Amino acid sequence: MIRFRRVALSPLNAWLVAKPVTRSHRKYELRVWREVNDNFAALRDELIDYAQEALDDARVRIRKGFEDKLSPFSDPVDDPAAHYPAMLNRITLQGYLGETLAGLAVEHFGAFGKTDWHVPAFLFRFHDQEFQHLDLINERILMGEPHDRDAEKEKRPGRTGDDALAFRLDAQGKITHVLALEAKCLAKSNTETISEAHSKLAAGTQRPSGIRELITLLSDYEADAAQEWVARLLELYRDGFRTAKRRDSLAYTVGHWPVRPASRVSWLPSDAPHTSYTADRRLEAMEFQLEDLKGLVDTLYRGRDV
Repeated sequence: MIRFRRVALSPLNAWLVAKPVTRSHRKYELRVWREVNDNFAALRDELIDYAQEALDDARVRIRKGFEDKLSPFSDPVDDPAAHYPAMLNRITLQGYLGETLAGLAVEHFGAFGKTDWHVPAFLFRFHDQEFQHLDLINERILMGEPHDRDAEKEKRPGRTGDDALAFRLDAQGKITHVLALEAKCLAKSNTETISEAHSKLAAGTQRPSGIRELITLLSDYEADAAQEWVARLLELYRDGFRTAKRRDSLAYTVGHWPVRPASRVSWLPSDAPHTSYTADRRLEAMEFQLEDLKGLVDTLYRGRDV
């Protein structure tokens, strides 16, 4: 499906406050936002709607083949997506949050000095291991068996491939730039995870793997906007991606921020790309420092068992 939802910029800026970071590298920029949890209430409902819309395509795929136009899913027992994503493990939900924040930041704050980026859809529908897991969860719930969603045994691997993709278009609607987004979301900062994320971005080719997935996803929808995106993505694919420039971005969400030394603003490097990023492309890193990561996950993904 094509996404349209945005949130109000004023409360978003009050909740995620930009921290000043000195820029000194020609091909690298770091931007840092720090949560002011006291300001979350003004944005709460909009952000829930934004996060849930990002998952709607996954629900469509889970329900595909089960639809009955004469009998909509009014009873959770009949709905294969009834407990998605609320009953999944917290680590999976943190991954969803990281990818959603990446898209939200690009759409609302811009990237590489431009504010006209589009994220036509998120790629959550390709998390097949969690969909298989959801079948087991639904069976337990139907049988009245206990389900400890945050137990270690309920963890599942994350998706492979691109976490999200954003695009810029010219006046004729042709894709001119592709932004590959790698997202990480951790309760505590981890240097190994940071290194691995940069290595994965550096290994990316001119043709991001998520392009094929986006074409597959959007082809399921007959809406004009979806078909327009399919057409421009196919054109890019057939042109061998020679007509669009690739950009890279790491979105790093973490449940705390540095306190020592007092002058340190970020967990990510601020003055040059991480040494694991060896590609000769422009890289923009985004760091989101949250006061209450656990509470945010619960609010966005467990407050409504949609």
